[in-house]
Amino acid sequence: MEKRLRSSLKTSAEEFLSSAVKLTLKSSKPSLKTIINSVKPSSDLSSSLPLALLHSILHHTQSFHNPPPPSPSNSPPPKRQRGNGPPGSDSDSDQPRQQQILTSLQVLSHVLHLCVLSPKKAFSANDLLPAAQALHNNLRLFESDPALCLEVAGVCESWWKEELIERETLISQLLPFLLSRSLTLKKKVDVHRVYMLREAFTLFDFEDEESIEDLRMLLMRCVVSPLYLKTEDGQRFLSFAFRLSRQLMKSGLAVVKAQIPFGRKSVLEGFGGILFRAWREVEDDLRGEIEDGFMQGIVDSAIHAASSVLAASLRKVLGGFITQRTTHGVEKLLFNLAEPMIFRSLQVANSNVRLNALHLLLDLFPMEDPDATKEEKDKLLDKQFYLLEKLMSDECPDVRSVAVEGLCRVFYLFWEVIPSPTITKIITKIFNDMSHESCSEVRLSTVNGITYLLANPQSHGILKVLLPRLGHLMLENVTSVRVAMVDLLLLLRDVRTFQFNTVVSLDVLLSVLASDQTHVAKGIARLLMPSYFPSRKRAEEACTRCRTLINRNPLAGARFCEFLVALGATLQSARQLVRFFLDSILSGDKLEENQIEGLLLASYSLCKDLVADSGCMASLKELLPGEKLKSLLAFAPTAQAQSAVFDILAIVSPDIVSDVLEDCMTLVVNCGGLPGDEGRQVEMRSVHKLLLSSNDFSDLVGTFTSILQKTAYRCQINFGDEVERKNVYSATRKKSKSSRNSSTKWKHVSEKNAISFEEDYSVAVGIAWQIKDLLIIEDARKAILESSDIEELCIALKVVSQTSILQSSCCEYMDVYPVLAYTSLALHITLRNLNTDAQMNDTRIAEDILDQTMGHILGCTEQLFQAGDNGTSDTIALKAHLSKKSKRRNSNDEGLRSKEGGLLNKVKMLTAILKFVVESTEMGLASHFQKRKLKFTSAYLKYAISSFNHHSTGKLQFEDADLKDFILCTKSSTSYAGKLINLVMREASCPLFEAFDLANDLLDLFTMVEISVGSAYASKLATALNPWIPDLVLALGPCFINNNLEEEDSYTSTFSHIKLCFPTWLVTCAKLELHEMDDTSETHLQLPALKRLRNTIVSLVKGNSKVVDGIGYVLLMCSAVCIEKKDYSTVLGLLHFLCVKLLSREEDREWKELDTMLVSLPRIYPIIEREIGEERDEDEVKKLEAARELLLPVWTYHVYETGRFRMMEEEEEE
Repeated sequence: MEKRLRSSLKTSAEEFLSSAVKLTLKSSKPSLKTIINSVKPSSDLSSSLPLALLHSILHHTQSFHNPPPPSPSNSPPPKRQRGNGPPGSDSDSDQPRQQQILTSLQVLSHVLHLCVLSPKKAFSANDLLPAAQALHNNLRLFESDPALCLEVAGVCESWWKEELIERETLISQLLPFLLSRSLTLKKKVDVHRVYMLREAFTLFDFEDEESIEDLRMLLMRCVVSPLYLKTEDGQRFLSFAFRLSRQLMKSGLAVVKAQIPFGRKSVLEGFGGILFRAWREVEDDLRGEIEDGFMQGIVDSAIHAASSVLAASLRKVLGGFITQRTTHGVEKLLFNLAEPMIFRSLQVANSNVRLNALHLLLDLFPMEDPDATKEEKDKLLDKQFYLLEKLMSDECPDVRSVAVEGLCRVFYLFWEVIPSPTITKIITKIFNDMSHESCSEVRLSTVNGITYLLANPQSHGILKVLLPRLGHLMLENVTSVRVAMVDLLLLLRDVRTFQFNTVVSLDVLLSVLASDQTHVAKGIARLLMPSYFPSRKRAEEACTRCRTLINRNPLAGARFCEFLVALGATLQSARQLVRFFLDSILSGDKLEENQIEGLLLASYSLCKDLVADSGCMASLKELLPGEKLKSLLAFAPTAQAQSAVFDILAIVSPDIVSDVLEDCMTLVVNCGGLPGDEGRQVEMRSVHKLLLSSNDFSDLVGTFTSILQKTAYRCQINFGDEVERKNVYSATRKKSKSSRNSSTKWKHVSEKNAISFEEDYSVAVGIAWQIKDLLIIEDARKAILESSDIEELCIALKVVSQTSILQSSCCEYMDVYPVLAYTSLALHITLRNLNTDAQMNDTRIAEDILDQTMGHILGCTEQLFQAGDNGTSDTIALKAHLSKKSKRRNSNDEGLRSKEGGLLNKVKMLTAILKFVVESTEMGLASHFQKRKLKFTSAYLKYAISSFNHHSTGKLQFEDADLKDFILCTKSSTSYAGKLINLVMREASCPLFEAFDLANDLLDLFTMVEISVGSAYASKLATALNPWIPDLVLALGPCFINNNLEEEDSYTSTFSHIKLCFPTWLVTCAKLELHEMDDTSETHLQLPALKRLRNTIVSLVKGNSKVVDGIGYVLLMCSAVCIEKKDYSTVLGLLHFLCVKLLSREEDREWKELDTMLVSLPRIYPIIEREIGEERDEDEVKKLEAARELLLPVWTYHVYETGRFRMMEEEEEE
């Protein structure tokens, strides 16, 4: 190729270029470079080649501009394609030719570039300039070919860098191209190219806004480009661009200011660096734009920003100057900008401004005037320390927190220049006062600040004395503070001059390790590892040290072993530690129970880590043979210890479960009192895990069924509770062998000696707890649902649950867990069957299961409430049946409990049922029970209201613990009831009166709680009620709008319903209104929680005319009911709430879009007029007149201006 090109070059320059353009640039580059670089200045080519280049470039450019018309042909025209082709589709055949022209121009541009860069300077710049200008002037024309554009740009760049003649003629197209390319491709090399040509930008007239607009927009895009902001060349270029003109600087500063609220940290820091460079290099007349026009506004905004995020962003921009404060003039600038406002802002009333000013002061510290005398500087420094110390006692916790941590940072940075008395005074205050602060954030900042300060070795002397005063924070109730303390102790451990156990005692560390959260416990384990399991000691010594830790605090030692592998201990050392622990247990040494428990728990934790590694399983089985594991059960003295053994069995040798089956059986069956014993619950879960890992779990369901059937039988005998059996539970169940044939290993369950019903029931409660707990585990749930005993299990639970509900208030031992297990099992069966039946497009059977359960549960609650409504004693049924068993019982009162205890038991039962109701509704199940669900919930809330009322009147006297339990159940029930309203309102085609009643019952309950037990308890209920307030609002009013009844029937039905179920919370709200109206009253009704709730409802209702119309209609109906009852005080209060609180002034006269309220007004207003005329009591007349005055504006407006009410009166007369 090179020979061919050299041969053509000998002929003529034109022939050389003609040969070159037939080649691709990529293939010809090396040859072209060799040939061009070999041309000498004395050669004829030095003058002929530039001219030939110019002619060839112009020819190709002209051809690209004006492609020749298609040549005539004798062949018939090709068949035209169907459809609408793109414009110019007729010239598709010209596309290869156009591309060939561009390819040729690439070669010509490269040749020109080589000529410009000729090392022998063989070509005159004057001769090359026309060709370069021809390419430059057509740069935009070539934008479809990036490679060609890059070659042309290279020619122009080299021309500028070589400072050749008339180089300014080659930049007008070049610079916009390079800017656009850098913004599009986002490559650092393009930013560098722009920076290298920065001086060329000075040739543009930036004052001529019209001609320079496109370039100016490209520069503004560069200002917000992360690539320019993050690279050194980009920042240097932008700072240079800011100096090009005053107008460009103003535009750039405006763009920066607009981007600050949204910029990331790197972008904001880039802004700061650019502004600093521009300020440093700009001329004095433009420096004022940065100082006065921009920086002053940034400082002001950083102090007065409403958002802490915005204030932090502004400070990051200022950081570009703060980090360069050693540069001449910067310190003076910062002082002049901040000093006039920062000290004043530290003492204003607005805590947000104080906080922002504090952050800024800490960033600027020490703030000083470089031109001031030493005395003035010292005085200013004292002033700053005085204010910082004062802010540690600020009323705002955020300010105190930042002040503490900020002062520690100041001491870390400037320890050498701060007077020792100042350091001692402030640090002592931090340790003595701030570490005992009431706000946890301040305490956290104290620990973080001291940790930061510890990195300065000069602080170690005073810290060694003061650090023990932080020891109490290791027992802090806030996790983040404890985590920070652990980090501090870990840092102290690595400093030779400190001993961490002098700061926090070992006993405290071990107690926290034993009981704290994983993050804290793991940190303490890391702290203790060099002492109690050192990696550099022999294995025997390390094991002995770990055993010492377990002897000292067994639970802490076990927790320590839980993290050993994660903290770097080898698996081999963990295996040796397991052997050491188990040998210690089996050796027969005299060990305390808690020590054995600790060793077994530690062994289980280590075994989990070893099992996780597949290579350790075989060695672990060899280390723990089945006989050894079985013998461990004999040494396990506590429930936790036995649980650990079962857990080890489950993960190491599940195949030997049959050998310990009897022990498992004893634990499973002897489960009376299980729900209240957390230790036994852990043990029971371990047994379940062990049985799940073997093939013996299937027999467990049969055993559960047998025990529950026995209890169900005794329930029927003792209480006469019988249930209807319907064979729907097993409709989709797989057939399997009867449990009576497969549970022979468990046969002795039914061979126990006779026990009392109470003990029998307690065991059933334990079984129910186990069933509910197992249903959470996927494998266990699957095994239970596929069991052949599932139907009998459900029926037995059904009977026991019925007894538990009906006898909940009269039998002390009745428990909620049978109901929880029964409902949970029904839900899971339904969901399983729904998935199965959905594949067969038949979900009727699956839904029947939950329908039966829901109907049965609601039926039981209706019986329970009906007994109370009829005045029947809850103990009648029990006493009647006990009397039949008088030979076995000496007293009919046995098993009866106190009135308060029975009430609490009943409330817990009803709360569990309500939870089931809401869960099933949320899943879209038992939807045709909606009204019964709402009625049940209302009945329950009414019962709670009555109970709180009896407590306030002294009929009931709760102990503090029982009252807290009652409030807790009430809080849960409030949340469930609110969610039920939400679900029903979403699904119902029209609002339900039952939802209206339930919403009022919720508000009645809230009001009664505050009246009977105080605002503190009511506030707890408010947290549960707040998410559902919008749903309550929707349920309160709209159910009376558009109910498809005639006007007369609608008014009558609404009046009757409200008269029957009058919302008592509205009576209390009316009283609140009257107290607020009476300025002369010395006593005010103190119900702050209800006031807040009322205000929330008002704020939600305002602006929604339909909701206002509905609630206003209810308030008018309630007023009519109260008028009939002669309760004029409530009438006045309700109407004042409606007209003053609910309606705005603009609505007073017209009641726009409040049609339902307007329909009811002509019925109520005349009644008030009539009562005023008939009433003889002057006080009552005044109340009625005040009520009339509230309605008078709208009444007279529609009588005299719209004629609406008069017309209605005339129609009535006709």
